[in-house]
Amino acid sequence: MGVRLSGGIGPLRVSVPVFGAAGGFFQLCLYSIKLLGWALWWELVLCWWLLLGCYWLLRLVYWDGPRWVWSWWQRRRSAPVVSAGS
Repeated sequence: MGVRLSGGIGPLRVSVPVFGAAGGFFQLCLYSIKLLGWALWWELVLCWWLLLGCYWLLRLVYWDGPRWVWSWWQRRRSAPVVSAGS
């Protein structure tokens, strides 16, 4: 923001801070809010990946793992037994 001054030597332009002496405080608040938003965004992203990883880990332990073990056990039981005498 500027203030136009007109005088004998012609128009001059003088720069005046918008918030005056409190500008540094408000700027610090704005940067803090921006930093908080950035931190919350990355927390959301990291929590999403953490939840996705937990889902796949639990699925492996409680769903895919038992199914693989059960199918392996069924294949093992249905395999013909070869005796040493024949």
